Amino acid sequence: MKLENRTTRTLRFGLAAIAVATALALGNTSPARAQDTTQADTASAPANQPDQNAAIDPEQKAKADAAQQAHDAADAAQEELESATETRDQLESDGASQDQIDAANAAIAQARANKDAADTTAQSADEAANQ
Repeated sequence: MKLENRTTRTLRFGLAAIAVATALALGNTSPARAQDTTQADTASAPANQPDQNAAIDPEQKAKADAAQQAHDAADAAQEELESATETRDQLESDGASQDQIDAANAAIAQARANKDAADTTAQSADEAANQ
C-alpha cells in the first residue's frame, strides 16, 4: 500500500512537471523575434547592456525553475524505481508468495514508466529553458 501511494504521488508530480514544461514550451516567442528584439535593444542603448545581462528575465527564470522541478521529479522517479526494485528483491529473498512478487514487479514497471516520463519531461524543460 505504501508503495502504491508513493508511486501515485510520483506520477502526479511527474504529470504536473509535464504540464508546466508543455505550457512553457507553448508560451515561447519565436527565436527570430527574440533575436530581433535583443538586437534592437542593443543598438538603441549599448551602454545599458551590462545592466540587461545582470537582470534576470522573469520568463527565463520561470523556465529554469520549471526545468529544476522537472529534474527533481526525475530524481524522485529514479528513487522510486530503486525502492520498488529493492522491495521486490527483498520479497524474493524472504520467499514471498508469487502474487506479492508479481505485485512488486507491476510496481517496478509503473515506476520505470514514471521515470521514463519524468526523464522526457526534464529533457523537454531543458530544451524550453535553452530557447
